[in-house]
Amino acid sequence: RRAIRAERKVAISYADKTGRETERVIWPFALAFFEAVRVVAAWCELRQEFRAFRADRITRMEVSETRYPRRRHALMQEWKRIERVPGSVQAADRN
Repeated sequence: RRAIRAERKVAISYADKTGRETERVIWPFALAFFEAVRVVAAWCELRQEFRAFRADRITRMEVSETRYPRRRHALMQEWKRIERVPGSVQAADRN
């Protein structure tokens, strides 16, 4: 939550559903709960796209002193537009 509020890049080790780990740098902009799972919504530098990371699969996390280059609000708005979240500008324009 502190990294999100401070708009800081975060280095993580992330295990996929098979247990294989990858190293990533993410720009976290939201934390959500789906059923019994906490999810971090972030821009992933490795994949160059928005991704959702299950918090229980993050095996290591280091918050950087480096701010990500875009504002959290702008990332959230772009993510909403891409995901067609109700209430986003694009979703409103289509109705």
